[in-house]
Amino acid sequence: MKRYFFLLVIYSNFSYASFDMNHNMQRAYSHITNLEFDKASEYIIEEENYNSHNGFIPLYNNYIDFLTIFITEDDSLLKKFESQKKIRLSIIEDLSNNTPYYLYAQAEIHLQWAFIRLKFDDYVKASYEFIRAYHLFERNQELYPSFTLNKKGMGLLHSLLGVVPEKYQWLLILAGLKGDIDLGLEELDLILYDGKYDMYKNEVLFLVSILNINLGDNDMRSKKYLDMIGEGYKDNYLLNFAAARLSYNISDNDYCIKVLENRPMLDIDYSFYLLDYLQAMSYLYKLDYDNATKYFTHYVNNHKQGSYIKSSYQKLAWISYLQNDTLLMDRYLKQVISKGNQFNDIDKVALREVIEENFSPHNLLKARLLYDGGYYQESLKILNKKFFKNNIEYYYRLARVRHKLVSNDLDVISDYQKVIDMNNKNINYSYYVPMSFLQIGLIYENNNKLLEARNSFNMCLFISNFDYQNGIHRRAKSSLSRIKKLISKT
Repeated sequence: MKRYFFLLVIYSNFSYASFDMNHNMQRAYSHITNLEFDKASEYIIEEENYNSHNGFIPLYNNYIDFLTIFITEDDSLLKKFESQKKIRLSIIEDLSNNTPYYLYAQAEIHLQWAFIRLKFDDYVKASYEFIRAYHLFERNQELYPSFTLNKKGMGLLHSLLGVVPEKYQWLLILAGLKGDIDLGLEELDLILYDGKYDMYKNEVLFLVSILNINLGDNDMRSKKYLDMIGEGYKDNYLLNFAAARLSYNISDNDYCIKVLENRPMLDIDYSFYLLDYLQAMSYLYKLDYDNATKYFTHYVNNHKQGSYIKSSYQKLAWISYLQNDTLLMDRYLKQVISKGNQFNDIDKVALREVIEENFSPHNLLKARLLYDGGYYQESLKILNKKFFKNNIEYYYRLARVRHKLVSNDLDVISDYQKVIDMNNKNINYSYYVPMSFLQIGLIYENNNKLLEARNSFNMCLFISNFDYQNGIHRRAKSSLSRIKKLISKT
């Protein structure tokens, strides 16, 4: 009895008649965010027997479905679980509405499903889920302005709205919704620094890390979030994933390998195979072909229907190519075509490169891999041998490395300008030219030359039909949004 009273005191801020964050719900949430779904379900079932009208039950059951689809990338599960969504929303709608969790829980379910729709390129349904979630969060904010947890959903929404492709943006504009990665991360940071919501810290750290990596690309933020994770990556799968991506993002590939080699050893219900793909990539960046092959092979043998399968076979082909094993390379190239899907740009590019038989020269490919791992001096040593006259990729790779190593911004801009000028000579540029404009814009922005930066970002957006266009254009649009705010202050 004393123990139960103690828990009531701790969770009094989360306890309402229809939403009781008691011991069962707190433990269920903790296990969910560490992908231990069976253990979480045990606490949810116990709560159903004790208090079947607790609104956290349908919310957390939906959270399990959401993360299951996110990890497995199994679209058959999407169809299977979708029928439960309406049932859960109906259960929550029948509960008492005199709590900030009433609208919050409904909005969270819509937001989780919007995220799932995005993963499977269903942007129309994702847009409608975004709109519904946004209006629920907005109404909740009006009713309960001091309910800080609302910022978790609003922050995620503001960040993700920019991910919806241009041709579907009209749906969001019609509903009055607009994306803003900086605003979204600021809102999510409020949860991180509010001690009242410490139980949500791991989830929010995961969210801000992934959002910053994919949308914000701010090294200072990446370092901040990596420091906040600390050694938490050893105990939580989502934090392990976040720490690995963050360390790669700040070009610390050796730390990335350390993180992945020390992933949690917990008995989870669905293996998080994406960690194997990240580990394979990290070894490849060091040109450690044996370990890279081991983890790519493990990934494709176990994660048969998700993302990065085409990419994995492409990287296995690269390794064979760099080792002059043409027979094995040809075998892997055929599997790039026949295996996996094209839900992300990386897999799309892998397939296109194979179809067009577009492989970089050996040394240029090595220089690229070393650069991607943050081994800039080693990459520069290869590039300084100057094997590649009139090769636009060579000048692009050289510009990227020198950008990291050379302190003189004018010299770096000149390097990127060479890439742009080569395109004027009708040489195929792939993503090299728009990326060069983006990088020049970032240099100008860093030097407070806002008009020059704006022009460069607009030039990046002017170019279309190139590899990784969605991601590069998102960064240019996000940068233009920052520039607009800075100009308005001057």
